[in-house]
Amino acid sequence: MLCHDLKAGLIWEVHKADAVLWCAEVLHYHPDVWAQKVMTSPARYVIENVSRQAGKSTCSAAMAVHQAVFFPGSLVLVVSPTLRQSGELQRKAMKFYELVDPHHEGLAEDTKLSIQLTNGSRIIALPGQEDNLRGYSAPALIIEDEASRVKDELAVAIRPMLATSSTGRLILLSTPNGKVGHFHKIWTEGGPEWLKIKVTADQIPRISPEFLANERLNMTESQFLQEYYGEFQEAEGAVFSSDLFKSLANPSVSAMNI
Repeated sequence: MLCHDLKAGLIWEVHKADAVLWCAEVLHYHPDVWAQKVMTSPARYVIENVSRQAGKSTCSAAMAVHQAVFFPGSLVLVVSPTLRQSGELQRKAMKFYELVDPHHEGLAEDTKLSIQLTNGSRIIALPGQEDNLRGYSAPALIIEDEASRVKDELAVAIRPMLATSSTGRLILLSTPNGKVGHFHKIWTEGGPEWLKIKVTADQIPRISPEFLANERLNMTESQFLQEYYGEFQEAEGAVFSSDLFKSLANPSVSAMNI
C-alpha cells in the first residue's frame, strides 16, 4: 500500500508539472504543437490568433481543468461574448473533468455554468457583460474566448482582477474581426509580455485543402482570410481604412504610407 501511495504521489507531481503529459495520459487528448507551447509557456499573457476548428477552446478547457485539479483554491473564469458561448467551453471542461480519476476529490457544486471542486477550485462561465465580472478577484486563469468579439469595456474590467494575483494568467483566443478592438490592438501593439500564437488552417492536418477550397468559394475573400488565415481585414463595405483614421488622429503617421 505504501509503495502504491508513493507511486501515485509521484505520478501526481509529474502530471502537475507537465500538463501536456497529463492531457495525453489522463484526458486522452494530444495537443497540437502550438497548444503545447501555450500550455508550457511561463507567459502570464497569451493571445491566440488561431484558425477556426484548430482546437483553441479544447486546449483552453484542458488548461482550465488542469489548473483547477492541481492547484487547490484556483478561480478560473471563462468569458465569451454570450452566455451560450461561455457555457460551451464550460461543457468541454466538464467533459474533460469526467475523465479525471473518479476517486479524485470530486465536485462540491455542479451547475451548467459553474463547477466547484472539493479542493476549493472553481471554474465559472460568464457572459460578456461587465457587471458579471466585477465581483471576482485574484483569478488564477482567465480565458477570454472569441476575444475579438468581446466588448472593449469588458476587457478593461478584466485586467485589474490580475493585480493581486502574481501568477494569474490571461489567455485571449479568437479569429480576427476587423482592425478594431482590444484583440487587434494587442496583436499589433502588445509588448514582449504577450506570447503571440498564430496558427492558420493550412497548418492543421485535420483541415483538408479541399475543405478550404470550398470555403473560399462560399465566403468573401475578407471573411475567408480572417476565419482561416488570421488576417485582420477592413470591415465589409468600409469606405475609409482604419489605417487612414489612425493617420488623421496621429499627424506623425503619413497618410502617403497608407
